[in-house]
Amino acid sequence: MIKDLVSALDYSAYAEVALGLFVAAFAVIFYGAFKLSSQASARFASIPLSDDVEDPRYE
Repeated sequence: MIKDLVSALDYSAYAEVALGLFVAAFAVIFYGAFKLSSQASARFASIPLSDDVEDPRYE
């Protein structure tokens, strides 16, 4: 019964949905990275070199 149900499912649509979700997430992250100001990106870049733990988005 379950074998018949699983074999009847079409998984090809899920691959296209997953690809669409990946592209959408990539576009949002790419847009957010380019929308950052130069000051904010400099603060984010200095995080590994700094001993203080602070969130550079709220300065």
